[in-house]
Amino acid sequence: MSVKPTDEMLTAYLDGELAAADRASLEATMAGDGAAANRLRFLSHGNLAYAEAFAPMLDEAPRKKLEAMLADLSAPKARPAAEAHLASPRIGRRGLIAAAIGCLAAGVVADRAFLALRSSLFEDEDAALRQEVAEYLALYTADSLTHAPSSTAEREAQLKFAGQRLGLPLDPAAMNLGDLQMRRAQILEYDGKPLGQILYLDPAHGPVALCIVAASSGAKPITRERRGGLNLIYWSSPTHSFVMAARNPMEDLTARAEQMQAELAGRSRA
Repeated sequence: MSVKPTDEMLTAYLDGELAAADRASLEATMAGDGAAANRLRFLSHGNLAYAEAFAPMLDEAPRKKLEAMLADLSAPKARPAAEAHLASPRIGRRGLIAAAIGCLAAGVVADRAFLALRSSLFEDEDAALRQEVAEYLALYTADSLTHAPSSTAEREAQLKFAGQRLGLPLDPAAMNLGDLQMRRAQILEYDGKPLGQILYLDPAHGPVALCIVAASSGAKPITRERRGGLNLIYWSSPTHSFVMAARNPMEDLTARAEQMQAELAGRSRA
């Protein structure tokens, strides 16, 4: 072997991929070349069980892409005459390392695609609605409801109209929140759909809003969060989404939301 040993030649030697004559020639070269011998010792430190180490990754990786990559790696290619002695149909250390690098790259892409897909599948579709509710109610004070209609007949008419537009019967007798009497019911619009807003006034904490919009995402349990300085409780029935927002303490608001959920349970579209 007249040429200076390369890392590829040395790793082929370590993997037992050299012909006997080339192996003997390389050993003779290293006997008189301390740098080559040191390099061989360095490379031998990486003589690990690559196949076993990467087996779990290869099992979990996208098989079609990896098979194509491995086929390309193992496909015979024209080589310079000086490297012809290195040709081997077996994938050794170099093939496994290349496949592992490809596997890692494919895994990164797959992970990012999975995260994006998971985000799109499980993204909270009502988060924007709750943000709108929080921003809207943040503008309200107790004075906003001071001159709300005090007539029972007026409030019942507002509630009946809201129920008709929402497709959800709203019984005036069931719409009080414990000791809080309804002060106003009105129809707004959200995402092209009617949004019912029922407002209450808590003497200690100020306005409380219950917002209702038709939804088809299915029933969801009561969940709590805080937005814009307000406490929010939200849940869904098979046909509607509900958001209750207020400055009331979270435990107090949760109890009122549970009461309202029970009152509205079982109601269907008119």
